[in-house]
Amino acid sequence: MVVLAKSIQLAYFDVTKVGSTSVKETLWEMEFGRPFRGKGIDRLLHHIRWQLARRKLAKPRNIHEVEGFRCTVFGLDEVPEMFTKIAIVRDPASRIRSAWRDKIHERQFRWRSEELDVENEGLPLNPTFGEFIDHFEEYRSISRPARVHTTPYVWHLGGDLTYFDRTFTLERFDDFESFLREQSCRKVNLKHANVAPSEKRDDSLTSNQVDKLFEVTRQDYDLLSSIYDIKKAKRRFQL
Repeated sequence: MVVLAKSIQLAYFDVTKVGSTSVKETLWEMEFGRPFRGKGIDRLLHHIRWQLARRKLAKPRNIHEVEGFRCTVFGLDEVPEMFTKIAIVRDPASRIRSAWRDKIHERQFRWRSEELDVENEGLPLNPTFGEFIDHFEEYRSISRPARVHTTPYVWHLGGDLTYFDRTFTLERFDDFESFLREQSCRKVNLKHANVAPSEKRDDSLTSNQVDKLFEVTRQDYDLLSSIYDIKKAKRRFQL
């Protein structure tokens, strides 16, 4: 889904694990003049609110559940004329690793009541990055966060980047921040809304696992070939 920031005539097409929560919350504040307050202060209440919000009995618990800010399949008929269409991308293999670090662990599975499904498939609840890549399809079939946060770029952005007026990268996030300042003529400070768990987990890969990671992401690299070089990216993961 495209997020429309009408005050600055901006159309933002989000991609999971590419700073989308930070960007959406920033655009919300620019539109409504106040911070987004969909998060509860207590994690248990946060979860209860999520369950109630699914049934439309409570306000959404996070920005991705708000009407107009949800993440849905790319479409061409939603952007008014004169709006600047933008996308933000990141190195595809790094995006998959970020999804593993943030979403593929025991706390997340238990939080979503998915731990029995994971265990019943004989999969570890706290997989290394290599184990996640070895069983990439199985984790995606069981876990919604695993599936949502590894969705191919084409699902989010369509098959042609020339559709967008501007494409920014997460690696140069300050460029997007400067762009927002220019568009809005006001001070903009993008904050990291989601922080991955602090504990160190094994993110090493065998050569076969590197090969599979780049098989999984090949479609993404094809779409983003003008920005990321798959050969250079693969060499970084082979080190």
